[in-house]
Amino acid sequence: MVDHRTPVTARLALGALAVLLVGCGTVDGAAVPGEIDVRTLDVGSHTTAPADIEAGRKPTDGPILEGLRMAGAVVFPREVDSTLRHNWGSDVLDTPRRTSDVSAISNVNLPVLERHRMIVGFDIAEGSQAFDKAKPAIETDARVTRVVLLRFPGKETAATAARELEAADFGVSPDNQPVPIPGYPAAHAHWRPGIKTIGATFAHGEIVVSMFLQHPTPDIDALARRVAAILDAQVPLLDEFTPTAPDRIAELPRDPDDLLRRTLIPGPSNQQIAISSREFSAWIGRASLHYRPAEPEELGAAWDRGGVDAVANSYSTTLFRFRDDASATDFGTTWQETLSTAAHPVAAPDDVPGARCAERREGKALTRCYVSYRDYGAFVSGAEATGVRQQAAAQYALLANAQ
Repeated sequence: MVDHRTPVTARLALGALAVLLVGCGTVDGAAVPGEIDVRTLDVGSHTTAPADIEAGRKPTDGPILEGLRMAGAVVFPREVDSTLRHNWGSDVLDTPRRTSDVSAISNVNLPVLERHRMIVGFDIAEGSQAFDKAKPAIETDARVTRVVLLRFPGKETAATAARELEAADFGVSPDNQPVPIPGYPAAHAHWRPGIKTIGATFAHGEIVVSMFLQHPTPDIDALARRVAAILDAQVPLLDEFTPTAPDRIAELPRDPDDLLRRTLIPGPSNQQIAISSREFSAWIGRASLHYRPAEPEELGAAWDRGGVDAVANSYSTTLFRFRDDASATDFGTTWQETLSTAAHPVAAPDDVPGARCAERREGKALTRCYVSYRDYGAFVSGAEATGVRQQAAAQYALLANAQ
């Protein structure tokens, strides 16, 4: 077994700081009875016209869009093991090369992924301790679970790939030994005696579930039971998931639930932007849970109460769709009331109803604002406070114009 795994590099976080693209823009639309005239807001150079999202389609979009669908079918390790409270990252793996570089898959498996025409993957990892990039996980007593869903073009191909992925990883060390997984005779797993990790693969339909788990001690029985528990939760989710036919993946909609066109895009509205899970994408249904705040607990509870069922991410903007207007407002109120000691409230943009802003006290400058309109809420962020307030006003106007 390979002991050292490259950590997940993507961190999906609310309002992540991103570089803003500057472009010209105008405030469109008109006032609705009972609402402000958004044409009067100071939006700087930001456009407030809804973008034509499909016009920006790129050849690379299809597999990423399928990966975003798979994000709703992957088990969250914390759902199986409540000690895994810390997010170590999650992301779409859009090429075999990237999959072998950053996921639970050993880099010796790149030829297997390429030979069997891996379409896309989705990777999630969670641990009982906070991720520390300065210290390899194997040097800690953390419990870690990493799950990767790998999509292949057919059931037989997936079954063969699962066997070969295991065989390639098994062959890395002559000390590796096979491990039976309780209740899953078709699973392939191995460990190195005395080492507190296990690797496993399991094919279910057109998807291979690849797992890498670490335990506080080299307890093989406990590790095998943990793999079985992951599969107990993962298999029903895969049963509910319908993979897109390979020849239809290129046709998947970029904005499947009409969120991206409502999300502020830095720069002109006629940009043609490729789908990117980190920078420009929509997370629909259960996939939106990848954006649920874990801390503070009160904010996570406001998310749950609000019934968030979709999220869109556009560079420095993150948009949420709530159950109703009151829930969108409540989330913003809870966010400001539970700010950490590292942040403090600052002035919100003029004339934007209910807008709230905060500024980080330490480290690099960061201002974040929250605005809500009907059942939508959004965070915008950036290093310069005036510019962020203009983003917030532009996002509010865009939501009004997109109705």
